[in-house]
Amino acid sequence: MIRNRLAALMAERGLKITRVAKDTGISRNTITSIAQNDSEMMRMETINTLCKYLGITPCEFYEYEPLDIDFFVEINSCMFSLQERSTDSFITENHLSITTVDIDVIMDVKRNQHTQSFDLLGKTINNVELLLDNPDIFAANIPLTIEFDNENEKYIFINEIYNKISASFHQDIYKNLENKLNHELQSYLIKKINEDTLDNDDIFQKNLEKGIQQSIKVNLQSDVFKKF
Repeated sequence: MIRNRLAALMAERGLKITRVAKDTGISRNTITSIAQNDSEMMRMETINTLCKYLGITPCEFYEYEPLDIDFFVEINSCMFSLQERSTDSFITENHLSITTVDIDVIMDVKRNQHTQSFDLLGKTINNVELLLDNPDIFAANIPLTIEFDNENEKYIFINEIYNKISASFHQDIYKNLENKLNHELQSYLIKKINEDTLDNDDIFQKNLEKGIQQSIKVNLQSDVFKKF
């Protein structure tokens, strides 16, 4: 795993994104994306400019751990219902209710050409209802617990892997798992609803897909994986 240290380097120097953008000529959006480690591709010129500005070498700009962690997510079941409801203004709205979600997660830790796998289980904590037609107003954070299937595997992962890597990588691992859960749950719901619905209207299908992608976000809860 490799990540840049721009956020930490800026914090050490008391620099804000606006100041760095102004001084370097790099756009604010680019600086923000780099600082959040959301940018997969960085131009050499950008790295060179930032290193000169911060007075560091590329080795100091990046941090590295000699391992990779990947997640495979399988949605075993998701109990939900989609209902059309009319408002007082006679406007039809699509309400999606999610009652239970059961998920299997396989976490692969790759080190020195060796892969070690860990089994995780995901379950929803409580029911969630959301309005697909207006996700900006009625989005849903679905509380989802992630636990190790085996306590011995949990002990090995925490003590032999997780606690030995830089804490900044913990955030990346959390974000990676959360993104995988979001993508798989959204894809599952879109597929199932398209299979069950009798409405073949393309506009309806596209709006439904957009509503699910914008509305459904997993609120990952774990005693191991932490956002901060």
